[in-house]
Amino acid sequence: MFIIKFAVQGSNDIFTADITDIRFTKERYTPYTTVSGRALFASPPQGMIKNVSFLDGDTLMHFGLPDKVEWTFRNGEGSLMFSSRGFSAALGQNQLTPGMYTNTTFESLMNSSIALPNVEYEQLEKPINYVYIKENDTMWGAAAAFARKYCKEYPYISGSNTVRVTRDETLPVLDVPGDGIVSVSSGVEFSHIISHYHMRDVEGTYNTYNLAMQSAVDLDIIRHKHISFDRQWLSDPDEAMQSRLDYAARGMQYIKVCYNGWSGEDIRQAVNFSAKGIKAQEKEISRIDLSISRKGTLTTLWCYGDEYTGAL
Repeated sequence: MFIIKFAVQGSNDIFTADITDIRFTKERYTPYTTVSGRALFASPPQGMIKNVSFLDGDTLMHFGLPDKVEWTFRNGEGSLMFSSRGFSAALGQNQLTPGMYTNTTFESLMNSSIALPNVEYEQLEKPINYVYIKENDTMWGAAAAFARKYCKEYPYISGSNTVRVTRDETLPVLDVPGDGIVSVSSGVEFSHIISHYHMRDVEGTYNTYNLAMQSAVDLDIIRHKHISFDRQWLSDPDEAMQSRLDYAARGMQYIKVCYNGWSGEDIRQAVNFSAKGIKAQEKEISRIDLSISRKGTLTTLWCYGDEYTGAL
């Protein structure tokens, strides 16, 4: 049973509303969940709404600030229109103190100068030798730098607001039954891809470091970027460019399945499905779109094929 809850500032009261339409999204490379929709509520809230919770029974799927909440009475019915991003969206809105962090764990790095409310971090006991936090880089950028150095991964949101670096191996493999499948798709997304990076050296001279994505060139995608020397990768300049190329190619291929119902999926959980020649065999879930209405519940699962998720 899905539940939407709203908390009011200056009060211990938390009220629920009857769902009419809900859209929930969670994506591999986005540092927050989103939920939006409409819920029935007979009278306007008595106070300013300060947070929004979306639950599947006792499982918290989303907890965040309201981007917008509006109460309307129309045709004899009161309702709340709302949209919200998870509290982990603050990772893209805050910056750690720039500089070199040595012998640091993930949790100690992320909590080093800013404690974000309601955001948690995967507890990785093994520290890394150093990570350099650049000027004007966000906390999400710092998490990405740590993840790349730690295990050549990219961070993601697990649960409602937990930042993980490694895949959660405790999640069971999900099988999507063929008789519940509404549609399957396959596609490509090339809009982010960069073909070449050129990085300055420490003296400011370009073309000392150059790296190309050959698969992009083979597709006639030519997009050159010039960047300053990246001190995050002082000992491995090629990795400064390779990490950018890998991120730019995110989601370049995908398959997806839409089915009736909901199974409590999470990002990077393995999924199996097969229909009309499109097949996923224990592929990682990279995006989840959940739609709830009076007509029923539909779940769309995306599996990406890129440098971080592996080939499809």
